Amino acid sequence: MIRVVTFDARGTLIRLLRPPGAIYAEQAQLFGYVLDPVRVQEAFRIAWQCSAPPPESAGPCPDDDREWWRQLVASTMDQARYRIVPFDAYFSTVYGAFTRPGVWGLYPDVSVILTEIRRLGIRLGVISNFDRRLYEILTGLGISDAFEQVIISSEVGVRKPASRIFQLAAQRFDVEVCEMLHVGDEAAADFRGARAAGLDALLVDHEASRLSSILARLRPK
Repeated sequence: MIRVVTFDARGTLIRLLRPPGAIYAEQAQLFGYVLDPVRVQEAFRIAWQCSAPPPESAGPCPDDDREWWRQLVASTMDQARYRIVPFDAYFSTVYGAFTRPGVWGLYPDVSVILTEIRRLGIRLGVISNFDRRLYEILTGLGISDAFEQVIISSEVGVRKPASRIFQLAAQRFDVEVCEMLHVGDEAAADFRGARAAGLDALLVDHEASRLSSILARLRPK
């Protein structure tokens, strides 16, 4: 019997409303620079693909993965052949911009599905390869109160698909892993990672289906 449902965040519950390159270019205007957002977005895509994920650690990441994001923004600017001075001030502005209203949005069926799952008496959580900005994002989107636990990789020092992050979630909820269902959009990190840890798992694709498919897994037969 499923007692807890956990969700991935980005790509499952929340989505960027604008490309990162557009946000980077917009913030550069505050420093007197005019950047081509399409050029910056292509540079971001290349930098993202070439960047290894933040390293795992024995505990919380001291800087909340901030240095990793700084290197990503720097690599993006290098790829786009832009130089912004002072870079550290620009990066801080970009980093903070991703918590502001209008940057992130919920997928259309999220609020309804969260309400329906809670009506079934099932507890909710988030397991995300994100950083502490996620708390502010979820609060700004009005869904933070739906979740009993939010497990963020930068806080626990381990990322999906590692079994340890799913096991930690089970410990926090005080349930067995077999009593949990994890929902996410990435086959390796969410579906296979959760299954390997002993959870049930559901892979979602917002282009092909809606989160409402979860309810069929949870309602009594």
